[in-house]
Amino acid sequence: MKSYLLKVGGRDESPYSEEQIAQMFADQRVNRATPCKSATGGEWKTLDEYLPTLKYGAQLPAPSSTGRTLAATTGPTLQGTNVAITELDVPFGSVLKMAFKIFGAWLIVAVCFAPIAIILWFFIMAIVLSFFGHTFSGLDRR
Repeated sequence: MKSYLLKVGGRDESPYSEEQIAQMFADQRVNRATPCKSATGGEWKTLDEYLPTLKYGAQLPAPSSTGRTLAATTGPTLQGTNVAITELDVPFGSVLKMAFKIFGAWLIVAVCFAPIAIILWFFIMAIVLSFFGHTFSGLDRR
């Protein structure tokens, strides 16, 4: 499990696990623009750059109702359970851009494989017609 240093209130905070950061995000103690860096080193970036899935809210725990300590807010892990994503707030422009990318990929695949399909079709038809070619060659044409 990776851990990260956060810069909250102008000072460096001790390393937090991804679950702890998710809880802090749910409690609105940090936001996407909070400076963050890996505990093993690296440069300071925003929390959104290191943990971009937080903004979708699919993995966020429920906000804590009291001012408990951070260690008490992490709760148990949900290993081995099924997760169903019921709603994502994705902008329409992003969905449209993704649809065009998928269409472009299919177009490239079709253009690359169309010549192979045509050659294969002619090859199969040549084999089939070679079997039936003798049937038509013996006909009298008067």
